[in-house]
Amino acid sequence: MKKSKSNLDEMQEQKLLKIEKNSFWILFWGLAISIYVQLAIGHGGFEYIGGEAVILIAVSVYLLDACIKNGIWDRKLKPNFKTNLILSLAAALFVGIFWFIVSYYRYHALAGSFATFAVMFISVGVLTFAMLSIFSGIYKARKSKLDEKADEEEFEE
Repeated sequence: MKKSKSNLDEMQEQKLLKIEKNSFWILFWGLAISIYVQLAIGHGGFEYIGGEAVILIAVSVYLLDACIKNGIWDRKLKPNFKTNLILSLAAALFVGIFWFIVSYYRYHALAGSFATFAVMFISVGVLTFAMLSIFSGIYKARKSKLDEKADEEEFEE
């Protein structure tokens, strides 16, 4: 199929890219919030959140794969130990507090809610840190390979 010529000038193309980017992030975080709200109100079974979860996971995997293949990590954050630790602690704190509130709301047991917080905080913190460390290592290797390839191409010219 033949590609048709764009009707947009460069400024319009940039604005459209920004609109698409904002739409993507609204969709991404909307799905995440929708899943958490349904979990909080007790509708956490696959029949309730399955569709949102599958879409969110598919988009997340695509985003991760595309960024790593292209040697992109983040606009502002560096893929290092300190950043991974801070992001892991932030995620662990968010999830821990969320499940503390849900547990307390459902069972009205403060000790049990603190136990839920501790288990979720440790689990999410360790898993998030491990995943960030693994993927930042993969990113660094890919970035190095892309840089070497660019250097070789520049040397040939």
